[in-house]
Amino acid sequence: MIKKIFIFTLIFLVSIICNAQKPSVFILTDINLVGGDPDDRQSLIHVLWYANELNIRGVVPDYWNGKSQEACQETIEIYAKDFVSYGFKKKGYPEPEQVEKLIAKDENDAIERLKNEAENSESPLYVLVWGQMITLKKALFTYPEISSKIRVLSIGTGLKYGPKDEVPGKDCTVSNWNGKGRDEIYKDPRFQQMWWLESNWTYNGMFMGEEPEQMFEQLQAYGKMGKHIKTVTKNHSWAHYFRVGDTPTVLYLIDPNHNPDLPEESSWAGKFKKPFPHSRPNYFTDDNGEIEWDYADPCKTWGNLKEMYAYNKSTLHSRRAEMYESLLEKLNSLYGK
Repeated sequence: MIKKIFIFTLIFLVSIICNAQKPSVFILTDINLVGGDPDDRQSLIHVLWYANELNIRGVVPDYWNGKSQEACQETIEIYAKDFVSYGFKKKGYPEPEQVEKLIAKDENDAIERLKNEAENSESPLYVLVWGQMITLKKALFTYPEISSKIRVLSIGTGLKYGPKDEVPGKDCTVSNWNGKGRDEIYKDPRFQQMWWLESNWTYNGMFMGEEPEQMFEQLQAYGKMGKHIKTVTKNHSWAHYFRVGDTPTVLYLIDPNHNPDLPEESSWAGKFKKPFPHSRPNYFTDDNGEIEWDYADPCKTWGNLKEMYAYNKSTLHSRRAEMYESLLEKLNSLYGK
């Protein structure tokens, strides 16, 4: 009896140690089944492929009226099939039932889960924002004390890059695709010290060139999850490629040659800058390289928009082939190729 207790205790302690070494992540996504961008559904598959390298603490499908929970459930059911067929458990992946329990049921549940995870996490809790920031705003406004316990990585939450034929300067105050709730957090002095990495345009490096289309086809060889990458685009002819535009937030954490404490160093997610080191010492956003750019008032340098946009994308694109190769090596091992 004593021997059994010792063994179970040892297993429990090993589990705690292993999870402590993995980045703890809490995901907010506008995944849905009613339309929009299928990259949210691709991104959830992508992050589950890395579920053995991450300590996933919560998933908030905050497009509540868009069958968002159903979209998450569909993804978990597909994950469950590969989990059984390819022996994921032996490779350190969480049980499908465990993943299912991570999904928030509604907005209040999401806010309470985030608060509890932030308070109880012994390591930084990385909050990955894959859509609008309204739920995060409500959580921060309800429990402002958690701002010192989380690290936010958001996608497309600053200013919008206008259409190519637009006159530079015309859209210099328009919020980016996922900007709802963003400005309220940004302007609130309570959160000026919060650690926040904002990929405003850099994430677009995921979409450049022909390689994402080639990767899209290659991934079909990797179980039900790989095939789902393609299935979710069937009603979106413009999206027939490996988009996963939200998962630079994940790439930032799993790049084996990158220290998450150093956003200003190049990573699979791109390269970032601390534009306001004194007033916002923990805020990072797209690096401008040698391009003149006024971060406090971008309208003053909006004439450099296209050059800035191209440079931002290039800092991710320059590392993308390396990331692709690493993913394929991981999948070949996982699926026994």
